[in-house]
Amino acid sequence: MRKTIQALSGVLLSFILAASTVAQHEHHQPLALSPTLSFHDILANALEQAPEAAMAPLREELAQNYINAGKNWLAGRPALTAGYLDDTALDNQGLTEIEYGVQLPLWRLGEKADTARLGKSYQQQSQFWQQAQRVNLTGKVRILLADLAAADQLLANERLISADATQMHAVSQRLFSLGVISKLELMESEHALLEQQKREIQANAAVQDAEVVYRLVTGLLVRPEHPIQEVQSAQTELTVEHPLLQFLQSEVTVAAAQARQTEIAAKGSPQLTVGSRRQRSDRLQPYLDSVGISLNIPFGGNAYVSARTSAARLQQADAQVEYQNTLRTLQLALHEAEHQLDLTREALPVVEQQARLSTERHQLAQKAFAAGEITVVQVISALQAARVSTRELAALKLQEQRLIGEYNQVLGVVP
Repeated sequence: MRKTIQALSGVLLSFILAASTVAQHEHHQPLALSPTLSFHDILANALEQAPEAAMAPLREELAQNYINAGKNWLAGRPALTAGYLDDTALDNQGLTEIEYGVQLPLWRLGEKADTARLGKSYQQQSQFWQQAQRVNLTGKVRILLADLAAADQLLANERLISADATQMHAVSQRLFSLGVISKLELMESEHALLEQQKREIQANAAVQDAEVVYRLVTGLLVRPEHPIQEVQSAQTELTVEHPLLQFLQSEVTVAAAQARQTEIAAKGSPQLTVGSRRQRSDRLQPYLDSVGISLNIPFGGNAYVSARTSAARLQQADAQVEYQNTLRTLQLALHEAEHQLDLTREALPVVEQQARLSTERHQLAQKAFAAGEITVVQVISALQAARVSTRELAALKLQEQRLIGEYNQVLGVVP
């Protein structure tokens, strides 16, 4: 009967492990490990895969178009004009008049320089936008790598605990065969081993999930073999050179330039028309040809101009508010990351000592159980305590690295 129970237990454990392996190969191919893959390599691939990458050439094109427009001699597209007068339908005296010419939109005072300035503002904004996107994606990559490190650490811990549970179950089987422990105690050890195997399967699934997200964001089929360690930046305060703040400040500059352009467009552009006229008063008179030049200058309408520019001014104010709010958010995030780092580093020595004591207690419990001095339940309790303290210590160390990444991220530091 004992041999049958042991055989069934072995078959059940083998089935669980086999099912886990089959599911892993069917749904996810583990990523290859590289000892030389750097953060810069991962970030470069993530930038290429990012949906926002398609916006970069469009932003550059927008800036260049305004720069080119500011170099033009005219404020817009020229237009051909033509007019024809004939009295045939009325008194039919032979009166005819033909006008044709070219209408040229002219720059208002300072408009040409403002247009070129807007193009340069767009150009600078495009550069700052790319830097801000790089920093934002750096934060995503930091999270991906931190999640991978946490999943790997969890799986490594569960495998170690599984090894301890397997050893305890083997000792239980030997003691049961010698009649030292009861069948109930054997079943307790077997149940603890099965529970631990389930935790290991879940930890393995967490690694697979983290790898899937990593592959989707970076497009890579390889990941770092070891966690990439970051060093906390020596910088302690935010500066105006922060990429995100520079981009938001460029948004304010562009909004101000756009408001100026809207105001100029609302006032209207002067129109110069150059052309020729051919006319006669009746059939008995010869045609008279002349050259005509006319200038159309819009004026007045301040209420209309103010109404057209108010929305643009509001956008400028919104951009300024967004800058101030983001600056405040970054300052609070920097303070929080620094505070959490201090708390984590203060807790590390205490948790390390707890982990040491729990590990020693578990080792003593294993020896006592092998000698038949304590029960399986007591060993399981010691194993669980050691497992919890080991996980807590590993999680705290990973938390320290994650917080260092967050601290550097708030400052806009790219590894």
